[in-house]
Amino acid sequence: MSKNAPIIPEEIELFHVEILNSKIKEGKKPQNPSYDIDVAHETAHNLKDERIRIKLLINLSDQQKKEDGNQLDLEIDFHFKIQNLKNFYDIIEDNTPRFSGNLIATLLGISFSTARGMLYERLASTNFQGVILPVISPIKMLGTKRNGE
Repeated sequence: MSKNAPIIPEEIELFHVEILNSKIKEGKKPQNPSYDIDVAHETAHNLKDERIRIKLLINLSDQQKKEDGNQLDLEIDFHFKIQNLKNFYDIIEDNTPRFSGNLIATLLGISFSTARGMLYERLASTNFQGVILPVISPIKMLGTKRNGE
């Protein structure tokens, strides 16, 4: 892997997006809504076909965390095809690829931004109406990887 391989946006294709799970629990409509957000991700790959899947797991909940509060759990898959994927990983000791953090952060940024728009539209007729996911650093999102859950 070239540690400094440039990411060329035209070589990244987001070819499939799928909402796998969407649970919305609506309680009382809050007067001054304020929500906590938790985000995690999982990755999968197909090196032969130069594909990477990013799964985003998003949870929004009332900050008061009341029994009758509002809560959202969302799981979305984003499938990417990356030209010259071989430039963005090394094979490590256990014969698995270790991908460039820069590449994964880029894919996380694309995925989260896409999820922001999808969520805004999906929540328009719920108690979450008007909620916009915050801007989050994709580099910080690298640390939100979900393992074995």
